[in-house]
Amino acid sequence: MITCIAIDDEPNALEVVKSLAAKVEFLDLKETFSDPVKAMNYIESNPVDLLFLDINMPDISGFTFLTLIPKEVAVIFTTAYSEHAVRSYEVNAIDYLLKPFDFVRFLQAVNKVKTAHKSNYKPKTSDFIFISTGTSKQKVLISEIQFIESDGNYVYYVTEKQKIMVRASIKEVLSLLPESQFIQVQRSFVIAFRWIEKIESNHVYVAGKEIPIGKTFKDNFQSSLKKFSG
Repeated sequence: MITCIAIDDEPNALEVVKSLAAKVEFLDLKETFSDPVKAMNYIESNPVDLLFLDINMPDISGFTFLTLIPKEVAVIFTTAYSEHAVRSYEVNAIDYLLKPFDFVRFLQAVNKVKTAHKSNYKPKTSDFIFISTGTSKQKVLISEIQFIESDGNYVYYVTEKQKIMVRASIKEVLSLLPESQFIQVQRSFVIAFRWIEKIESNHVYVAGKEIPIGKTFKDNFQSSLKKFSG
């Protein structure tokens, strides 16, 4: 299943995408947004595989939007203006749908995304994430995150410089982080491969902290470690 959202300042355009997406069994259209800022907030805290993205929006253009989100996802541009076609492919868009488009053209575009996923396509990962801390969002470099520890309804991001408490689950945290760089080793811990200092039979040492490796996570940890270390 490909999880997607649609962003367009025209309500009718969003309804078209919603109607067409409902006909495609491998698409799961979670939300539609007329406000790009609300869409950014959603992407920061939810897994999204695909964006249906308008280009000519009043406050933030589709191209600018892509530079502001903390992680890159597959993009299908939806626009009434043909002059943006070349630039859309320069930013690695999967396809470019010129309004008005029909179901056949829509299906051609989303099938490209499906093919890419089957080929283990992974969009390039950004080097930072935004972490919601109360009423604000804090930018954190992924390379500085050493490990994440959960405690009830909260998680703690432990970095080189600080410890940040956020109301979230481990599952939500994992959806924000590149799986090639982080691994869950226990119900309450996610660690960064780059910060591992030592590994014992049932423990791993990360940035000076001894962390237990859960039995149900051990095999996956060992196989993922081999991939990371080449």
